[in-house]
Amino acid sequence: MEAELTIITSANANEIILRATLRASELGVAACISIVDAGAHLLAFQRMDGASLGPVDVSQRKARTAVLFQMPTGDFGKVIVDHGLTGMELSNGGLAAFHGGLPILDGDIMLGAIGVSGGSAEQDLDIARYALAGR
Repeated sequence: MEAELTIITSANANEIILRATLRASELGVAACISIVDAGAHLLAFQRMDGASLGPVDVSQRKARTAVLFQMPTGDFGKVIVDHGLTGMELSNGGLAAFHGGLPILDGDIMLGAIGVSGGSAEQDLDIARYALAGR
């Protein structure tokens, strides 16, 4: 029997982005939202009206970090501090060590990740959690 491949489709990614933009609008945040697949490749992206340019890259870094280290980016930041790994966020082409990036899992299977940037770290995390809660 062949194993079934579990992936995030572009339709799934766009649904997640829609939920993220709805929550960001509720919070009054003009956010950038990135979805990457399990290989950390950009699958979908949205820059909301009024979002500045900086969060474009930051949202993608948050999503990539969550996949590469298989943990929320806020937890990754704690690992850096707790283990004296200052500078690690400069590896892998640039990582994000603050809230707003979450893995997208199917049980224990890594499907990809979401990265949100544009508000405070807490707002970005709230938006990402909300977006994934509807899956």
